[in-house]
Amino acid sequence: MTGVTAGYVAALRAFLTGDEDTFGRLSADLQARDGGEYSGDVYSALTGMALFLAARRRFPDGYTNADVVRLVGQVRARFANSADDIDPRVAERVLLGVLGNAAAAPIPGPAAVAVVVPAILSVLLEQEGISGDGLDGFLAEARPLADAWLGANPPAPR
Repeated sequence: MTGVTAGYVAALRAFLTGDEDTFGRLSADLQARDGGEYSGDVYSALTGMALFLAARRRFPDGYTNADVVRLVGQVRARFANSADDIDPRVAERVLLGVLGNAAAAPIPGPAAVAVVVPAILSVLLEQEGISGDGLDGFLAEARPLADAWLGANPPAPR
């Protein structure tokens, strides 16, 4: 198993910093090397664990439903002009899920989740002022969580 290599971390970093050219190049390289579905699973694990970490940092002492609705509103406002619409129900379920609310599942459709996870993550990191070296440190914390998740939930064989 390849696991979360430095290439995946670099791709997520490029995405989060808005470096579309680097993100596109790295993503294509990872897909060519690891296979599209497998690389998608690894990238999703890293992105998901980064969201888990960021959400837990944002709400270390718990949260209310109003906190979740407010944050989802901020995400939707931030990405109002993007091509992908942020479905508030999906975003709320994703956020509640990473905060440990098992009743938030099941989450509808992986395509909808693939849109909201990076959007929520981006907003959380922006609001917490995590960038530059701080982003590198943050991703270094998320990487072993993603590796552990992949170990427990291995992607389909390549």
